[in-house]
Amino acid sequence: MFEDVQPGPKDPMFDLKKLADNDTSPQKIDLGVGVYRNEDGGYHELQVVEKAKKILDETNPGHDYELTTGNPSFLNNAAALLFEENSKTLKDRKIASVQTISGTGACHLAALFLRRCKAFAKSVVYVGTPAWGNYEPLLELVGFEVDRYTYYDPHTHAANFKNLLDTVVNAPQNSIFVLQGCCHNPTGADLSQEQWKTLAEAMKKADAFPLFDIAYQGLGASPDNDAYGIQLFAEKGFEMVVCQSFSKNFGLYGERCGVLHVVTAEKTICRNVHDQLRSLIRWEFSSSPAYGSRLVNIILEDPDLRNEWLKELSAMRNRLVDNRKKLYRSLVDMHKTPGSWGALLTTTGLFCYLPLMKEQIVKLREKYHIYLPENGRINVAGLNPTNLGSVASAINEVLRDASKL
Repeated sequence: MFEDVQPGPKDPMFDLKKLADNDTSPQKIDLGVGVYRNEDGGYHELQVVEKAKKILDETNPGHDYELTTGNPSFLNNAAALLFEENSKTLKDRKIASVQTISGTGACHLAALFLRRCKAFAKSVVYVGTPAWGNYEPLLELVGFEVDRYTYYDPHTHAANFKNLLDTVVNAPQNSIFVLQGCCHNPTGADLSQEQWKTLAEAMKKADAFPLFDIAYQGLGASPDNDAYGIQLFAEKGFEMVVCQSFSKNFGLYGERCGVLHVVTAEKTICRNVHDQLRSLIRWEFSSSPAYGSRLVNIILEDPDLRNEWLKELSAMRNRLVDNRKKLYRSLVDMHKTPGSWGALLTTTGLFCYLPLMKEQIVKLREKYHIYLPENGRINVAGLNPTNLGSVASAINEVLRDASKL
């Protein structure tokens, strides 16, 4: 029956994780998978999450299903975190919010919902490259045509904003643009507030539709600053979809906790959209996991716990900045390593592109047991006081070896 089934396409991150997991060398350094690591290179559990777990255990809500669309209190708190509590869009009840299976599930549900809307029947979805590897397949899975444009300029270590604007101006009406709210994956190159303003004006004129993905809110700057583009577009009256994840900023990776927000033009439309999302969720997975959303809700609705979370988030963010500076100083000041390393100082969040060739990355893996994707993206949270010197030294050596050839 299944003789004609072919293997799925290669997943570079899946293969990289397998290689790293199977390496038993004590020298192994994993800078690949996008998870915030602690100073020991392991999983980092927020102290405030530990407290929330104890509170949840004491209240013991059981293991019954939540509503198909998710717990209303959690959804309200999630929307307030993203759009601001006093947002007019929020107060006017124009946002249909539903819980999803983390950010990936939110992106899939958004794509599925949009594909079923008449307004987007012939729309092309524009994805800036390089991009998170799941965008294209999940969009194509529901039947969208995907077009690419170059998002990152390796020479300036910044977004190629001119190219983004040119793409918007020349795109057909009702084109969809995937936009990352902050901490761009995989480059770490974000738009400035002025660029967000310019982009909003251009997309208004072009009748372009924003599909926002925000998976790292609070790890680039404050949560409000990281959500600036989303809040601006909401203030400008855009209809849009926003995919929100709590994996990184709460450390709830395996709990698969996310939300899809659809910003509509008016209340009546919002109710219809919410009910349509309810149907899609019911048909696909019935309801989302409750554990992670309950923990997030406990923290967000308690002022003391919320402040504690913000402090921990700030400490995580500062450590990422510190790791970038230390690696930069080690490469540039200590080793005088050839190449341009400014991206370490100008990008934000977990990720940064290093100017390394595929052959050099393979050598880092095979000779030095240092694991990173072959596109040069590193997870700076994987650096710590015990391995940073080794990473800088190994990068320096593979680059100098290459220059001798």
